[in-house]
Amino acid sequence: MAEKSYSLFCPLAMACEIIEPRWTLLILAEMWDGSTRFNEIRRGVPGISPTLLSRRLKEMEANGLVERIEDRAKATVDYVRTPLATELEDAMTCLGDWAYRNIRASVVLGEPNPDYLMWQLRRTIDPVQLPRRRIVIRFHFTDLTEEVASYWMVAKPGVDVDLCMSDPGFEVDLFIEAEVKALTSAWMGYSALETEIANDRIYVSGDPILIRSVDRWLGLCPYAEAG
Repeated sequence: MAEKSYSLFCPLAMACEIIEPRWTLLILAEMWDGSTRFNEIRRGVPGISPTLLSRRLKEMEANGLVERIEDRAKATVDYVRTPLATELEDAMTCLGDWAYRNIRASVVLGEPNPDYLMWQLRRTIDPVQLPRRRIVIRFHFTDLTEEVASYWMVAKPGVDVDLCMSDPGFEVDLFIEAEVKALTSAWMGYSALETEIANDRIYVSGDPILIRSVDRWLGLCPYAEAG
């Protein structure tokens, strides 16, 4: 059932009718960060059901925010933002900056989602700051159950960093053990990585070169860098 219109001629009200439905801006943000496939978008927007994501994408396509591109020869479907959606980037950046400055860290860190953290963190790992070879980093969250506690990042020269939910079978170069809140806080820029390590909330072991340069290649949330 369609959501009720504001029935106002105010441009802001009309804009809200298009971008206000729950998940819409987060879907656009994930696409802004490079995701084009349905399952990629789902990983970047954890919590949304496949049914609702499909509905939102259809609504966004109808509203001119998204273009659906089907390649029948390859049996693939990609969703890309239209110029109309691209115009929203500045507004979305301002909204994120405002939230980072004004919403308390304790609220943000209330129940951090490890899947979302790792999906976003992989984007801020800078392969240029890593040795020019395959690098495997194992993240283990000490405050989660063993079944869902570990993630692997695989970085190779010239390609995007890959996030694995199961052991990829390569030798691990660096081990990072942490509480979810501690790593989230450090990545968000609410606390310093060295502070979390000194307080035994994050523990790093393995290749000494990677350990010494961790503050260069790990990267921060983009809003932290702007804030």
